[in-house]
Amino acid sequence: MLRSLGLQLRKPSGLFGKIVSAMLIKWNRNRYEILINDLKIQPNDKLFEIGYGPGLGINLISKEYESCQVYGIDFSELMYLKATKRNKQFIVSNRVKLMFGDFLETEIGIRDFDKVFCLNVVYFWDNLQKPFEKVISLLKDDGLFYIYMDSKEDLSKATFAEDDIFNKYTIEQVHDALKLAGFKEIDYYFDNGYFVKAKK
Repeated sequence: MLRSLGLQLRKPSGLFGKIVSAMLIKWNRNRYEILINDLKIQPNDKLFEIGYGPGLGINLISKEYESCQVYGIDFSELMYLKATKRNKQFIVSNRVKLMFGDFLETEIGIRDFDKVFCLNVVYFWDNLQKPFEKVISLLKDDGLFYIYMDSKEDLSKATFAEDDIFNKYTIEQVHDALKLAGFKEIDYYFDNGYFVKAKK
């Protein structure tokens, strides 16, 4: 059962995935609110979310920042459908564009984002270098990449977070991978998990 939960957190699907989707909205709302505040969104910003899940973060941004465009990708078909439904009004008005696919394998086709962000995604990348290098290629000069991640210590205590599903990275590993990918300024702080900001 716990292994099934871990797999569903990685890629929700089916009936259990619908339950997990509702859980994610409850669990992640506060983290999204902190992350969005950290984004310091400006008028006409173009943003991209990796792993948007049920579309809560994109929805919160789109409601508050009417001049911004928000793009995103997720490799769960269920989450794509949930996020599309949640953000239908913004999709119709061309303020939100959602993609379905694996971030590492999908050609995004758009560049010069002001900000790219992801919440609870890094654990599902077996190697951080490729995704971080792809992120930096999507950002405009001086663009910013924001990450939220649980600590290795907290993930290690979570019975659902088995090692073959969750990569339990330390903040130092993430910092070093960002630096190696070419990010110039990397800052982070801890608040029930790490909030990381990296500048291209």
